[in-house]
Amino acid sequence: MRHYEVVFLVHPDQSDQVPGMIERYQSLIERGKGVVHRLEDWGRRQLTFPIAKIHKAHFILLNIEVDGPTLVELESAFRFNDAVIRNLVIRRKAAVTGNSKIYEEELREQEKDKEREQRREKEYAERRSRAAESDADSGNKEADDAAASQTPDAVVPETVPETVPETVPETVPETAAATAATTDAVAETTEAAATDTAAESDIVAGSSEDADTESDEVKS
Repeated sequence: MRHYEVVFLVHPDQSDQVPGMIERYQSLIERGKGVVHRLEDWGRRQLTFPIAKIHKAHFILLNIEVDGPTLVELESAFRFNDAVIRNLVIRRKAAVTGNSKIYEEELREQEKDKEREQRREKEYAERRSRAAESDADSGNKEADDAAASQTPDAVVPETVPETVPETVPETVPETAAATAATTDAVAETTEAAATDTAAESDIVAGSSEDADTESDEVKS
């Protein structure tokens, strides 16, 4: 068996089929007693020049150890797959297992993307937390305003029953008693005045009788 390095490009619109394609090619190599020493998914990358008006492609790298018939079958699979727009097979002297520079760069980009995603999720969670706190404060304020607006209604029923029984029943009897006392005083005053008038009338009448008596004596 010989060692080969294989690179094939997949149409960008078919990127979702890449995992299934890799699985099929690996199965093909293993059926021919071959070995996959390295497998790297470089993702979609910009092409140096367009291929059939396509400016991007999904890159896959394989370092394999296979025999001649298996390699021919693999190349045939690339050729009859419309999703594979280009493929390149290079013979190597030995197996290559370390990460390529391009793949290390891709891993760094993936790590940066993951960090950015985590930051976005954290910021989103903080915004949601602040919004929830704001809604809670607004709800508490509305509850306080509602309680304040309902306070007069709660006081009135307690005040009215206390005021009416104490004021009305006690005031009316006192007023009636005062009126009755005033009437009695007026009546007593009227009787006293009548008595005095009668006494004066008796005195005047007595004086008149004495005057008449004196007049009769003078005449005699």
